[in-house]
Amino acid sequence: MKNLAKRAGLLTITLFLCASAWADLAQVPYYAQHLPSIQKESGEALKDALYGSIKGQTILSYKQARRHLFGEIYLEKVGNSYKVTDVYCEEDFTSSVGVGPGRIPNPNELNCEHSWPQSRFNGRQSRSAQKSDLHHLFPTKSVANSTRGNILFGEVDGDAVRDCVASKRGDDIYDNHDAFEPPKEHKGNVARALFYFSVRYKIAIPDEEEVHLRRWHELDPVDSDERSRHEKIYKIQGNRNPFIDDPDLADRITNF
Repeated sequence: MKNLAKRAGLLTITLFLCASAWADLAQVPYYAQHLPSIQKESGEALKDALYGSIKGQTILSYKQARRHLFGEIYLEKVGNSYKVTDVYCEEDFTSSVGVGPGRIPNPNELNCEHSWPQSRFNGRQSRSAQKSDLHHLFPTKSVANSTRGNILFGEVDGDAVRDCVASKRGDDIYDNHDAFEPPKEHKGNVARALFYFSVRYKIAIPDEEEVHLRRWHELDPVDSDERSRHEKIYKIQGNRNPFIDDPDLADRITNF
């Protein structure tokens, strides 16, 4: 019993330390100016406080953003070569399609996915900022990028994308609208990217999409890869995604 209790105690401590490593915005100096409001507010007032914290990023050109995305943030060195793994099909792309440090690969093979589609940008906010914001850009196989288009994310009753068994497009399981379902390992990343985008650019997430995103946010929590990517983007762009730094913030916002 003593050994069992000891192991349980160590597990509790470990889980606490893992959570507290990134869950307290008070430990992140970036939020200091707006921290009192962030800590006490909820709902729309919390969204306003978060907006005040994250709105001041460096606006990149779209070419700069893609060079960072493919040629730095997602670039992995394998022996004497390089690869980028796309997030929709989970396939590796190498120098044969133009992958390398600071390089933009062949867009017919590997493309830049705007998790928040360009056709649904907020016309009252800077279009260039929305287009090049690294917090919602991901490398995707071109066929999957085209298949997703501008439709909402969701859980679907449908078929796998052509030449891409990890993602599906079909009827949403709740109300039958056309939807796109990414791999389970990417679902939480999508949710937090869209929560960020909604707050940063003051644009609502449709209810039929938000219900899935909230579930994905819980089922696919922040991991070390997402935190590493987040820190790289912060160094490049100068602003942070608060829903990665403190995932519990989403529970204090009724509607995105």
